[in-house]
Amino acid sequence: MPFAGIKAVYSNERYQNSGMIKHSEFDNVIIGSSVTSNFRVSWFDELFGGKTLKLSYPGGCLSDFDTALSYAFEQNPNIERVFWSLDPKILMSEYDAESTPMPDYLYNNSVLDYGKYILNKDVLVEMCGESVLATIKGEDASIDDAFTWDSEYEFGSSQALWGYVRPQWSETIISEDAYDDIVNENLDKIISYIKAYPETEFYLFTPPYSVLYWDRITRDGTYPAVLKLFDRLVTDLTPYENVKYYCFSPEIYILDLNNYIDEVHFSPDINKKMTEYMATYDGVDKSAIIYMHTFFKNIIENFDFESLFPKILQENPAKHRVLDPSY
Repeated sequence: MPFAGIKAVYSNERYQNSGMIKHSEFDNVIIGSSVTSNFRVSWFDELFGGKTLKLSYPGGCLSDFDTALSYAFEQNPNIERVFWSLDPKILMSEYDAESTPMPDYLYNNSVLDYGKYILNKDVLVEMCGESVLATIKGEDASIDDAFTWDSEYEFGSSQALWGYVRPQWSETIISEDAYDDIVNENLDKIISYIKAYPETEFYLFTPPYSVLYWDRITRDGTYPAVLKLFDRLVTDLTPYENVKYYCFSPEIYILDLNNYIDEVHFSPDINKKMTEYMATYDGVDKSAIIYMHTFFKNIIENFDFESLFPKILQENPAKHRVLDPSY
């Protein structure tokens, strides 16, 4: 946290989150990829009580979340609630598939590592300079808006489609078991926290990727593995008494691209709806699988994906998949 009299500037999650973990008072933790960036901690404070700390890692992988959450529990072993975004893309990627390096040396209490940070040119020149400039100008960033990005983009179907590169139709269907080893490792890590901290409530949720994501997995042939992943999240996570699992993927608003800026990232209105829903309702159990199947089957087999695109880009005739009748 900034020194007294110095204005806060939030510009680099991977570096600054470690300091926020160490120097903040918190009862709740929000953790995940960039889809968690637009959550406001004030929503959670108001609806759940306590003080909430947001730990977003854009482009993150499971190892990033593991590093941060482990450090958070080290600072406060009595965290009451953890809100953890379980993105399908991340769960189906290698545990340490980092696109952005993580400064692991900051996520410990060793003073010997401080020099690597303090004597870093980017820190001394850029980050400290930004704080000094903000202090001189009297600009104070709100902790509620820390690392949010929603004000930088315009949400809408044209914006979402502009950034979407539609894959070629694949005649090869990827086996539903193709990602099992990766998913097993990632789920084992998540479950290890659930077991290690039985007094902590884990609000685990699958974020609502847009219908463009479903177009992608339908066309590239990975949809059987994705459908199996959703089943596993219900069957593997919900038996634990300290877990509430929320599957936000079968929601009607994923069909409206006006809520998105690309195939994955949604507006803060959706973030708020998710927060309110988790505060109002318990998570799903195994009885929800049939309803999930109905929604996912209808999208993959019946949704008119071509209607999303300008006519010049539409395929004629439109292509569809057929799921196993037992699904």
